[in-house]
Amino acid sequence: MDWWDQVGNMVSFFGDTPALAVDMALNGPESNHVGYGLAYGLQMAQTPIDVYPSEGSFADAEG
Repeated sequence: MDWWDQVGNMVSFFGDTPALAVDMALNGPESNHVGYGLAYGLQMAQTPIDVYPSEGSFADAEG
């Protein structure tokens, strides 16, 4: 599959988090095997995923 198609498909799953969509398309698992299922599962998860944490969250974790 063309990587533009993969990016477009992942953006449809992660419309609010385009950076995650691109990362899943380019660096994630093979789309046709588990990638789309994983993306769908993440999208439908009851627990929200904090893809863009606040600036202080990394400093707090190191401390």
